[in-house]
Amino acid sequence: MRTLPCCSLLVLALAACTQPATAPSPPAAASAAAPIAALAAGERRIKMSDGAEIYLKVAGKGPVCMLVHGGPGQGSLSTEKMGADKLEDFLTMVWLDQRGSGKSPDAQDYRLERVVQDFDEVRRALGADKMCLIAHSFGGILAVEYAKRYPQHVSELVLANSTLHFLGPENSRMQIAFVNRLLGRTVVAVADDANEAALAEGRERARAALMKSGKGYRFLTENTDSIRVMSEIDGGYERSRGFGNAIFEQRGAYPEYWIDYAPVSARIRSPVLVITSSKDYAVGPDEYKRFRFAHQKTVTLDGGHISYYENNAEFVAAIREFMAGRR
Repeated sequence: MRTLPCCSLLVLALAACTQPATAPSPPAAASAAAPIAALAAGERRIKMSDGAEIYLKVAGKGPVCMLVHGGPGQGSLSTEKMGADKLEDFLTMVWLDQRGSGKSPDAQDYRLERVVQDFDEVRRALGADKMCLIAHSFGGILAVEYAKRYPQHVSELVLANSTLHFLGPENSRMQIAFVNRLLGRTVVAVADDANEAALAEGRERARAALMKSGKGYRFLTENTDSIRVMSEIDGGYERSRGFGNAIFEQRGAYPEYWIDYAPVSARIRSPVLVITSSKDYAVGPDEYKRFRFAHQKTVTLDGGHISYYENNAEFVAAIREFMAGRR
């Protein structure tokens, strides 16, 4: 079975571990809450209109919220088991594995339009009129695209440690600077006017140097225990990897995943909670500053990319407060 390319945000750190402000309230018309639907709990598989199969698990109580995991292709299990399941105390969580990810089998079509259509077909199959989306990392792009295409079915968005420009030039400059600072030397020097291709090449050289130093995990966290726990969970079952492989190996076929969605965020009218972290060097501690949501609340945590685990109490409390304030 193939493994995800090493440049995936999470896989890079997993491999390295084995080596030595509040916005104005939205108008009343935009504040319709997701219905508190009593969805049937448990695991299930749902066939999509194109024949692909989606795995999901429903658990909890309260407004319906779907997890939009990152990766690409990570799967939902480690997020759930590393503390995000505490959200089930006040939310009906839909732990969904995107097509070709986690427990959802590989598929033929990984276009962004098709992936977010899956989300809506699942919503309809579950009988939910509206739902909130809780996105992590790369999942932010998917959540924003869903909110753009299906605004009438989105009650809220929560973007946790999310990027809206996957491995874009902003990310390249940030990671190069971080590696230079962490290793105490100029591993990679880039010109102020360097183009995107030069920045991407420099980022890969910087990543390789950090991996060689045994500190590749530092993009995600300062704590190797977090990586160990995630690795044990994700390595404990046979995962589909088609989505992640397709995005990297067939980049030309899926250009939509590589463009900047920060401008698109200005078109989203749903209330948005952004959870960012001061030591997140996977997407960058300042990535959220590029977002342009009309109704955005931002909470900054003192930690890294895996905030749902390392800052679990604050993570859960921020979402609880945000959701409670909407009802």
